[in-house]
Amino acid sequence: MDEWSLNGYTSLRELGRGGFGRVVLARHDASGTHVAIKYLHVPDEKFRSEFRAEARMLRGLQDPHVVRLFDYVETPQGAAIVMEAIDGVSLRALLHERGNLEPEAALAVLKGSLLGLGAAHRVGVVHRDYKPANVMVGGDGQSKLIDFGIALRSGDSGQIVGTPPYMAPEQWAGAPASPSTDVYAATCVFFECVTGRTPYRADTMAAYRAQHTMSPIPADQVPEPVRALVERGLAKHPQGRPPGAAEFAAELEEAATAAYGPEWESNGWRRLAEAAAGLAALFPFAMLVAKVAPGGGAHAGAVAGKAGHGVLTKLLGGNVATKVVAVATGAIVVGGAGAAAIVLTQHKPKKAAVAPLRVELASYNRSVTGLDLSGARYVQVSGGKDAALRGRVNAALAAPLEWAVDEMRQMTAKHQPPCTKPTVLGAKPEIGLRGPHLVTVRYELPKELCYPLDFELPHVTVTVDLRTGQSLTGEQVFASGTPTTSGIATLMRRVQPHTTKPDLALVCTEGTEPADFRPGQPFNTKRPQPPRVSPFLTPKGLDVTWSHVGSECPFYSVTLPYSEAKDLLAPNIVAELPH
Repeated sequence: MDEWSLNGYTSLRELGRGGFGRVVLARHDASGTHVAIKYLHVPDEKFRSEFRAEARMLRGLQDPHVVRLFDYVETPQGAAIVMEAIDGVSLRALLHERGNLEPEAALAVLKGSLLGLGAAHRVGVVHRDYKPANVMVGGDGQSKLIDFGIALRSGDSGQIVGTPPYMAPEQWAGAPASPSTDVYAATCVFFECVTGRTPYRADTMAAYRAQHTMSPIPADQVPEPVRALVERGLAKHPQGRPPGAAEFAAELEEAATAAYGPEWESNGWRRLAEAAAGLAALFPFAMLVAKVAPGGGAHAGAVAGKAGHGVLTKLLGGNVATKVVAVATGAIVVGGAGAAAIVLTQHKPKKAAVAPLRVELASYNRSVTGLDLSGARYVQVSGGKDAALRGRVNAALAAPLEWAVDEMRQMTAKHQPPCTKPTVLGAKPEIGLRGPHLVTVRYELPKELCYPLDFELPHVTVTVDLRTGQSLTGEQVFASGTPTTSGIATLMRRVQPHTTKPDLALVCTEGTEPADFRPGQPFNTKRPQPPRVSPFLTPKGLDVTWSHVGSECPFYSVTLPYSEAKDLLAPNIVAELPH
């Protein structure tokens, strides 16, 4: 069958070929961007539909930790997925070269993978074959997930799919996979990153099955600060693990910060970048650079022809024809013909790029006498080049939880007779609008006092300007005329058609006045109470929230589409809303 290529792209090199078709490194003619194109040439409608489903799934995974889809095209000749080309090396190659990684580097890889898996879980996709070959580490030390093929083709119960060293007990039983299945595999890879070997080793499938389903968890082989993570992640039953990757990432954040300090992640990225650079120096496949430097291509080809193939065979396993192609070109495809991510290594590693601010969940790790805060989560940002700005943003984002901690601490300390058990305080953040310049978070603050009292903490909303770190008050988010008598009347008319739970709505909204938009008098501490009325900006609309300290109105909200709410908001806020 004749080969075909997409219009608008120049093919530079074939990177892999299999029964489904081929993968090529190409350049987008209009922009000059290098991409990976995965072509399907098998005239099989079932396979084509799966290929289409892979593209649809990747389009829904808009996450910096998952390889990006640029385009999907179907023609009479076949179909093609256009994806990003990753500048880095596979985690498998790093582990083969180095044996193991420092704990901070291993934690950074695990966190990046969990964030990518969490993005997949949010759209209903379980990877099912997470392993080092499916993780790419970039020149800046950050990682991306690739190859969701098994996730698409093999999710049914009764099928045993995956890679034996990383398969969860339920996979060996042929049971349906769940997000906690990916948590198990990610923990296996983390164990391998730290120790240089997988948690269970065997020579046969039957032996692997026995190890994963019955052998004790070898947590004593990892450093003490991360043993609890390994024990949780490798629990034999899915119910014993974190329910999903996002929850496990929050636990990881808490453990890593406690053990290695607040800069653990940036330290881990730096060490990963150094490791990737070391591997790039070992394999200087630089066709793209060689075109600029005369004679470089011939030199690279000679070196690769004599030494590269044997070394790469050792690094990446057998059947190099499908795993490493075009050695002299600087283009490597890792993970078999089904993988669609490309590694572009260069003679000189790039200077590590500054990661943009990323919004994420964290666990509260400050110990407070009299309080159980194990269920408290809050929102933080990471990345960015301005540490002072990042600190201001994070302080503002954590302020609602800090207010609740102070309130509960004072109430517990004042009680007579003294409490014999701790007060339990949780925090469940809901992230609304996130970027590019604003992030809005609403905290639910469930609590269980150490003594009986009919009392509830309010839901607290915070909106932070990511350019300054300033927390914007409700009066700054709303237009100046909204928190006035006439403005409130307009607001209530807009809200009325969207009202639900009329009895609660009457209790919470009746008598709303301008003072409700401002912080109230301190309750137990010197910190003012949150406003009774607050704006929660979401991608879909303005969520107006009523929530009071006490038990009268714990929480009530109404969402107005932005078409009905823009004139109620300050002009600078309207400029930040999604179109």
